[in-house]
Amino acid sequence: MFNYDRAMADTKSHIFTNVSQSNINTEYDYMFDDYGTQVFPSDLVMKVVFSKREITQDRLVKVTFAKYVVIDNYVELIDDIGIEYQDYSFAVEGREYLQKKLEGVLDRE
Repeated sequence: MFNYDRAMADTKSHIFTNVSQSNINTEYDYMFDDYGTQVFPSDLVMKVVFSKREITQDRLVKVTFAKYVVIDNYVELIDDIGIEYQDYSFAVEGREYLQKKLEGVLDRE
């Protein structure tokens, strides 16, 4: 008689090819902000947009970029880049940030 429990427990058995042996704690355990801090669905994530203007070779070059950090790293980010370059910022929920990151929306901004 076929013993289903024994077959599932046997890691060398090739009966169940779609069973993964990896241990994944949550679906969000690999999501981090731009400073390397883990983001949880209950966190607040700040989207901070910076705008830098430089004159190079007699031309004005404007560079606009965004950084996403958890609220705890917000002051550190402003200190690193400079408050004079901050254009605007707003908070998003961690759940929304993680969803957008999973979908790849943040890569296209």
